[in-house]
Amino acid sequence: MTTDPILVVDDDDALRTSLVEALEALPVVITTASSGAEAVALLAERRFAVVVTDLVMKGVDGFAVLAAAKQNYANCRVVMLTGHGGRDVAVQAMEKGATYYVEKPVDLADLRAKVKKSLEDHQKDVAYDELRGQLDRSFGIEGIVGQDPQMQRVLGLVRQIAGTAASVLILGASGTGKELVARAIHALSPRNKRPFVAINCGGMSEGTIESELFGHVKGAFTGAVADREGKFEYAAGGTLLLDEVGEMPMPTQVKLLRVLEERAVVRLGDNKNRPVDVRVLAATNADLLQKVKDGSFRQDLYFRLKVVTIDLPALRERRSDIKLLIEHFLAHFRKAHGKDVESIDRDALVALVQYDWPGNVRELRNAVESMVVRSKGNILTRADLPPEIWAPLPSDQDGWQFLAGRTATDVEKNHIRVSLELCGGNRQKTAKTMGLSERTLYRKIKEYEL
Repeated sequence: MTTDPILVVDDDDALRTSLVEALEALPVVITTASSGAEAVALLAERRFAVVVTDLVMKGVDGFAVLAAAKQNYANCRVVMLTGHGGRDVAVQAMEKGATYYVEKPVDLADLRAKVKKSLEDHQKDVAYDELRGQLDRSFGIEGIVGQDPQMQRVLGLVRQIAGTAASVLILGASGTGKELVARAIHALSPRNKRPFVAINCGGMSEGTIESELFGHVKGAFTGAVADREGKFEYAAGGTLLLDEVGEMPMPTQVKLLRVLEERAVVRLGDNKNRPVDVRVLAATNADLLQKVKDGSFRQDLYFRLKVVTIDLPALRERRSDIKLLIEHFLAHFRKAHGKDVESIDRDALVALVQYDWPGNVRELRNAVESMVVRSKGNILTRADLPPEIWAPLPSDQDGWQFLAGRTATDVEKNHIRVSLELCGGNRQKTAKTMGLSERTLYRKIKEYEL
């Protein structure tokens, strides 16, 4: 929805005309309303950067206009006109969200200055909102970083389903950020004021995981010296993440399905149903569908958990995000460890982009932290890289030996691919970096199917 500059509201025709004449010097498009009711109707269908309104009008007053303006558009600035001795009312107007008040008789120069300042502040707000949008698109939500189209689709789906009550199954290899996605869903949901609780279902015996999930009563088993609520009760009103749900024992799967269907838990050793209000998210790096086929995971539970499925790509499938992630982690660990590390050099960056990252984002995060901690200068170099990522060869300190045995075509293809990734997919910038014409680069991209 577009935003019009100014709305002037006054039921006094002469004053309204003089206000408009004074503001025409700015110059901007000015819309007028001859009553509060007309203004409220306009504000229901259009947005304005600045609203100048009289306070006392027949029928709908300036407070109602102020409320309609702020409800319709939070960035709207409202300038309230008040009569003599109306300072208490003016203060009330400011408390309700008015930006300025102007006493009658109106000093037109003062009004013009206040409206001009309001327009400038509105433009700053618009610019700031756009910047926040750009940062959100680049750095994601709740610590999820990604410009890659695959990650942008993930972030779009997170925003789309966060406000619902649907169960979500989050798939992805270890280290891809499954818990971060779960936390983002919780943070953007109506449940964000209540607890987010995560439990790892792998490596626990049937009795242990059931006690953790559902709780137990005193005497339920050896060592149960007191009643204890489980994670379902502890997360009341919030979100429960069942991490590595594919490792859950079959008997526990049966009980979990019952809890999800009945919205109630029974503590171990007890017969009492305890109602629970929890949104359940599940995450796994296993192929759950295959587990269903081989009989190690219940099909009914599988479908109950996967109302919505989010599939996270491996880091090697989104290499264009590696540079962005490195900068993000570098800024974090520079501050966390009090190190004066400003940047990373090109050779080290190329090595990081080319590495396959079997441990995904978690491995990259640990690698950057290790480099920051061990760095001796203010720029990270190949010497700071962990040895599993790059190790200098005694006979070839410049690192060119890795080209031996490769075809010229493979070398060129890899060079173009890495350069594109380092330049964020910008072909014009890549061509300039490589010393190629844009036409030549485009032809080679098509030739190598990059």
